[in-house]
Amino acid sequence: MSETSVSQQAVYRARPTLRLAGQADERVSELLISMCITEAEGGMSTAELRLSNWVSTPGGAESGFEDGSRLALGTAIEVYAGDETQPREIFRGVVSALEAEFGQGTPPELTVMAEDPLARARMARRSKVYADMAPAEVVRQVANELGLRPAVQGLDAPVATWAQLNESDLAFLRRLAGRFDGDLQIVGDELQVSPRGDVRRGEIALEMHGQLARARVVADLAHQVTTLTTGGWDPAGGSAVAGEATRLTHGGPGSGTSGGDWLARALDERAEHLGHLAVSTDAEAQAIAEAAFDRRARRFVRLEGVAEGNPQLRVGTHVAVSGMSARFDNTYYVVEARHRYDVHAGYRTEFVGECAYLGGR
Repeated sequence: MSETSVSQQAVYRARPTLRLAGQADERVSELLISMCITEAEGGMSTAELRLSNWVSTPGGAESGFEDGSRLALGTAIEVYAGDETQPREIFRGVVSALEAEFGQGTPPELTVMAEDPLARARMARRSKVYADMAPAEVVRQVANELGLRPAVQGLDAPVATWAQLNESDLAFLRRLAGRFDGDLQIVGDELQVSPRGDVRRGEIALEMHGQLARARVVADLAHQVTTLTTGGWDPAGGSAVAGEATRLTHGGPGSGTSGGDWLARALDERAEHLGHLAVSTDAEAQAIAEAAFDRRARRFVRLEGVAEGNPQLRVGTHVAVSGMSARFDNTYYVVEARHRYDVHAGYRTEFVGECAYLGGR
């Protein structure tokens, strides 16, 4: 897989464009000084936009955004990036904070902070019990209460009783999905939840000294294991239950030698038991053991990269990286992404990728 240009044009303008309440706003886009869009696993993206708050008009100079401006607390905002002639949406949310800065000899500036629709899910804590429901059903019910469209894959078992105890909806959803190695993200007004192994929000290739400007890779055995076990008690049957995982079960991008195999080869075998999670069936114990093993295994190799600004570099994207070395060239799963822009350095994307394998393709 080879690099694909961000634009079909040899030279293109990559200045982000913004929309307020669904309408393009030329003043906001042109007065943008810098931008940072941040997203990570577990959902809730944030935007920080720094704007010049001074503008020239036919009637003279004036403040760009004051009372009466469309840019206010609670304003719906969308950010598009990439080739300005074919931009892609990288953020949609609501303005939650405004910061003004005034200095001597410099024009005033306004910094706009916004959060995506999951912000509602973190605003209040509650206690609630969901009885005789699969995790997917719980997610759908919470999403509907938040006014989001649920799109859930998997997580159909086990059917049980789930307690939300003095938690925000966001913390509860993250904990519930994380128990079975699931991830949640907002795309538009859709809450997407699925097992991490099934997530693939796109595939791109990056080449060192091509679109990939800088990379740092760490392969770390500190948290790798060769065996992971869970245990509990079945109150209905009056018997102990147990689960065990010794290999990556649900896969992940990349190829080579896994962290568990490297651990046994380089140091020694290591087993760990999860004793803090309550389980009541063998199937649940096995699912949790596999999810916990997979989570550790995928974090074996961690890549921190800076690339040419690319709106396709998002959490869940599979990135095939080449040109570093045979040991570290591999396909990585993006777990963090920051889309940055400023008038000096232009548009760039910082990202963190994870891979369960070392040794190359």
